[in-house]
Amino acid sequence: MRSNKRGNGSGWEPVTGILEGVEQAVAGGWYPARRMLMSRLAETAGRQLPVWVPEADVEETAREITVSFAVPGVDKADIRVNVTETTLTVSGSRRSETRARDAQRREQLTGEFLRRVRLPDEIKPSSAKAVCRNGVLRVTMARAHVQAGRSVKVE
Repeated sequence: MRSNKRGNGSGWEPVTGILEGVEQAVAGGWYPARRMLMSRLAETAGRQLPVWVPEADVEETAREITVSFAVPGVDKADIRVNVTETTLTVSGSRRSETRARDAQRREQLTGEFLRRVRLPDEIKPSSAKAVCRNGVLRVTMARAHVQAGRSVKVE
């Protein structure tokens, strides 16, 4: 069970933990169902929780880990990236476009977002680099312990 000692003191911390757990459990699942579930849970919980969760892809090499997030319509100035040895957290907000106010149907969520990714291996936080282009945020981090091997000649 999660401890509330590191939280912000809000009464929504247990719900936030549940949302994060659900998000992690269905991260590899069917995209529309996951998106609908997360957005509805967040809307129901109120303004203290993120409204939407960006999708993420994790790529690994022997020397680094790259995590890509789908953040279409988000200005790079509205994105915050926090890196620890084992976790990458991306948060921010997507603003509503004024021309969409009279829309009959809305599927593009606006407002606060949050995505926390547990990294598959320990990394060096100081090595993190983030680039946002064409609605994709890519965060690249060097592994703390390089997993490079070497070829050995059989004699």
